Amino acid sequence: MATTIKLPYYAVDLPCQLPTEAEIDEAADIAEQYGGRRVVAIEPHFVLKFGLGIELLEGENMIFIRENTSILVPRVYALYISENTGKKYIVMERITGQSLLSSWPRLGLKEKESVVSTLRQYFTELRQLPPPSYYGSLGKRPLLDGIFWTQEPDPAINGPFASNEDLIEAMAKKHTHDFGPSIRADFLRHCLPRVLRDQCPTFTHGDFQRKNIMLQVKEDDVGDDSAKLQVVVLDWEKSGWYPAYWEYCLAYCALRFDDDWCLWVDKAVDPFVSEAALLYQIRLELWS
Repeated sequence: MATTIKLPYYAVDLPCQLPTEAEIDEAADIAEQYGGRRVVAIEPHFVLKFGLGIELLEGENMIFIRENTSILVPRVYALYISENTGKKYIVMERITGQSLLSSWPRLGLKEKESVVSTLRQYFTELRQLPPPSYYGSLGKRPLLDGIFWTQEPDPAINGPFASNEDLIEAMAKKHTHDFGPSIRADFLRHCLPRVLRDQCPTFTHGDFQRKNIMLQVKEDDVGDDSAKLQVVVLDWEKSGWYPAYWEYCLAYCALRFDDDWCLWVDKAVDPFVSEAALLYQIRLELWS
């Protein structure tokens, strides 16, 4: 099971010629610009993420998922770095449809059950992927979740990590790295092992929330509306081999409690409520 992609990468069966850098620069944004990155659409085939702040690992993650699971993700057409500007480009399939976030209020009970059942199947597949002997990104690289991010590379915080103890130590060090009090890091070293117990490395999407799920209608299907919905998962930037509790914890951190979605999350992914409450507090302190 290959876990790295040779770059630059170009798919062999492109739907048409790839757009030029000039065409990409002139394309309309479909998401807010931030952190040296843009997301644009070039009709009818392509969506591109590009910029100095882009991680090509997101494209590698999508290729890995398409090759090793039945999870629907956008097809990746190209991954490359511009020789002229140093900008990184992810060229992927344009997915039409509506986000689960915008669609959820209009879905009936059977449709919600169908979507969540599909998501459950997806996460089960992720958890069945043979694990490596580390916590980290594909190819034994650093994790990209913000809780492990530093301005300059620091393997003790970024990973990869050989053990649960190393991963917990990284979260403690992150607090002092970001100018937090050392006593806080000592407290985390004391309490985290009691809650964040050793878990097998599990491939994790890392940003499970409704805005990253697209629903497509299969026009050729017959039967009730729930049978016509295809579920496509976007935004695999932060994905990697995390502890089994990580997926639920990040989904919990993204909850807004403004509708009944909070009652459905644990039907899609196994709940780790104690771990989620603790990680929520840690993230709140880091970014508040």
